[in-house]
Formats: sequence, structure tokens, C-alpha cells
Amino acid sequence: MATESLSSSGTDPSGRDWTARRVFGLLVIVLLAELAAFSYNLVATALPGIAAHYRTDQVGWTITIANLAAAVVMAIIGKLADLRGKRLLLLVATAIAAAGAILSAVAPSYELFLVGRALQGLLYITPALAYSLIRDVFPKRIIAFAVAVTLTGSGVTFILAPFLAGWLIDSFGALSIFWFVAIYEAVCIVAVWALLPESPLRVRARLDWPGAVLLGLGGAALVFGLGEGSERGWGSGSVLGLLAGGILCFGAWLWWDRSFPDPLINLPLLRSRPMWTTLLLGASVYATTGIVSSIVPSMLQTPREVGGGYGFGSDAIGVAYFLSPLGAAMVVAGFLCGARAARWGIRTPMIAGAVLLTLGSAGLAMWHAQAWQVAVLLVVFGAGMGATYGGLPNLVMQASPPEQQGIASIMALEGQNIGTVVLIQVAFAALTANAVQAGAGVFYRESGYRVAFAVAAGCGLVSVLLASVLPHGRRKDVLQVRTGADTAAGASERKRVMG
Repeated sequence: MATESLSSSGTDPSGRDWTARRVFGLLVIVLLAELAAFSYNLVATALPGIAAHYRTDQVGWTITIANLAAAVVMAIIGKLADLRGKRLLLLVATAIAAAGAILSAVAPSYELFLVGRALQGLLYITPALAYSLIRDVFPKRIIAFAVAVTLTGSGVTFILAPFLAGWLIDSFGALSIFWFVAIYEAVCIVAVWALLPESPLRVRARLDWPGAVLLGLGGAALVFGLGEGSERGWGSGSVLGLLAGGILCFGAWLWWDRSFPDPLINLPLLRSRPMWTTLLLGASVYATTGIVSSIVPSMLQTPREVGGGYGFGSDAIGVAYFLSPLGAAMVVAGFLCGARAARWGIRTPMIAGAVLLTLGSAGLAMWHAQAWQVAVLLVVFGAGMGATYGGLPNLVMQASPPEQQGIASIMALEGQNIGTVVLIQVAFAALTANAVQAGAGVFYRESGYRVAFAVAAGCGLVSVLLASVLPHGRRKDVLQVRTGADTAAGASERKRVMG
């Protein structure tokens, strides 16, 4: 398959950064990355129908098992992407997820349905693979924009997902969403194969299977243990065992990788200031957005006679009307910050985005009695999401060399997941402490929401501080980022000179 050539500087020798093929290639990457968030929202909306179809009261595993499967294989997929090619692993992960969606759509039993859902967990890894591929095959001048658009395109999810899910479920049943996802993925697979070249970069190393297994099991144990803490009790033996097991796996991984000749992750890279500040920033940003995204729908759906000073008794479509402006603001802010990255850099938009996340969260803690107040604050929050979501992967690229981009992106994703789970648990602990029974439902007092939003605002403030001390992300870092083409060309030149 023909590919568009890149010079060693990472620019197109023809002088045309944007060609028709690159435009459509970026569109495909955005659509595929979008599906990771899109499918999550579709499945969450379909949970009652899935529970009724399989007559199960364990429907929570529909979400949990996909997250756990993703945590287990993240490290292996990321390292294989560096070793074998990022486009190849992107195609493989999407194909496995599509097979899982088909299996869930036709599964005669809930157990087999969950196997399909586990396979679909690989879809959550595709955004990290997608922006890693962008670094290797796009011209240097447009990488920051392309990466920003890839991640902030998920704002469309807030606009379309509730409406699409409602139409599919009402017209064809709850399991129809998996046919939709499978067809969507099949189209993306063909388009990625046809439009995007493979990365020119290959790392010659052995795959550290023991390290990958230890890291995957450790991440899965921590994510699951933290997720189950509020339900089973933080003092329960199972939760403590999971948390202890996760920490032990991480400790064993660190010990093993110090002696393995081709370690899974370069530990000095993790200890470098650009990388650890970026990882902590990602965890705090996603914790902020995870809290607000998780609790706003329940706040909106609370009847005013129950909430007193809050609540609008919204149905699912009503919630979508509130979240649609948030999604639009996210897309616009991400597009703007990506387009201006060569002039503004990444650090400045990150600081501004973190400030907006803090203001939006703090504002929701104080002002939520009127619909217009919530709508305006969600737009502010959405703009913060757009600026930060598009900036984080660019910071990961600047903090890691191209030959470690795949695994570095996965480590950032793992940190974001763990940070989100931990702080969401803190927020929901505040809500649970203020729970009230009303009719057939459980709702929360206004004081609980105030504390939960305050926790989100605190995470946002931490994000502001971390973004302010970033040693990278400036304009020169955007313009001088090393690409996969740079590394591959350098290796070829060294081989030519030595030969």
C-alpha cells in the first residue's frame, strides 16, 4: 500500500501538510477514538434493558468486566505497539472489540455476554494507540492539532449518545447497541487500513511478559478494589485483599523490571520531571471530569420536591439537553487549542482549562438552583474539558521519546483511570453519607452534592498547580517534538554511515 512520505524532520517535502488523505485519515482516527466514549455511554443507557433480557441482578459486571479486561492487557498492547507497529495493534484491538460486540449481541447466556464485553474492553485502549500513530505518520507542524482533535472529539458523545441509545433501544431492543458498535468498528477497520500508513518506527527488544502480566494484574486489582470499596465496605477482606494484591503486583513489577534487560517501561523516564508531572496532571484532570460527569445526571434527575434547593426531575432526554452544550463547548475549545498550539503552546491552554474546570466545579457546588445556572456552568466546565483533554496527550508525547510512545501513552491512561476511580469513590462517599429514601428511589441531600462538587474543585485546583509547574508544553516544545519519522530516519542514517 502506498504511503505519503515524511522527511526526517517530520514534515511533508511537498510543502502540503494537509492532503485529502490526511484529512480523511484524521477523521477516521477521531471517529474511532470517539467510539471508546460513545460505546460506554450507549452501554450505560442500555443497562436496565440488558438486566431484563438476561434476568440478572448483576448487571454492573457489564461495565466492570470491560474495564478490568482493558486494565489487564493495557501494558502488553502498548509495548507491542512499539515493537510491532501502532497501526497493526490499532487494527487488532478494534477487530477483537468488534468480535466481542457481535458475541454480546447474540449471546444466549449472561456469562457468554460478559465474555463479549471483556473483549470489548480493548476498545478503551484505542485512543492512546491512535494519537501514538499520529505522532509517527503526520507532519510535525500539525501533530499537536491532530492529537487534540482526536481526544476532544469525544465531546460529541455528550450530544448524540443519549438520543441514539434511546432510538436503538426503543426500536430494536437493548442488545441492538452492540450490532451498531460492531458495524461502526468494521467500517473504521477498513478505513484505517486504507487511509493510514503504518508507523516507520520499530523497537528491537524482547517483550517483557512477566512485567506486563504483573503490571496488568496490579492495575486491574487496584481499579476493581477501589471500585468495590463503597459497595462492599472499605474494611472488607475482599477489598483489602484486592488493594494489597494490586500494590504487591506493582512492587513485584518494579523489582523485576530493574533486572530485566529490556524492561517494559523505562523507569528513569517515569522519574523524569516532564513525565511524572504529566502523569499526575492527567490523573487530577480526569478525576475532576469523572466526578462531575458521574454526579450531574443524578442531580438533574432528582425531583425538586425531594431536592428542595436543587433538582429538575429531568428524564434521560432532559439530561441530554443539559449535557449537549457541554459537549459542544468541549469540541470547540479542543479544536481552538489544537489549532493554536503552534502559537500558544500546550502549557498555557492546560492552565486555562484547569482553571475553567475548577471554576465550573466550584460554581456547581454553590449555584445549582436554576436551570440556567447549571447550563452555563456546564458550558464553562466543557470548555475546560476541551482544553485539557486535547493537551494531555500532547504533553505525553513531549515527555517521552518516540520509541516509547506506545507504552508511555498506556501508562498515562492507566494513571488517569486509577485517579478517576479513587476520587469518584471519595465523591460518592460524600453523597452516600447524605442519602435519603424517597418513594421507590434513593436520592441525595443538597449538602452531599456540595461536598462532591467541592472535591472536584479541589482536584481542579491541583490540576492548575501541576500545569503551572510543567517543565514542557511551551511553543518550542510543540514545534520541536520528535516524531517516529525523525527516529527512523536517524537510525537509517547511522546504519548507512556505519555500513
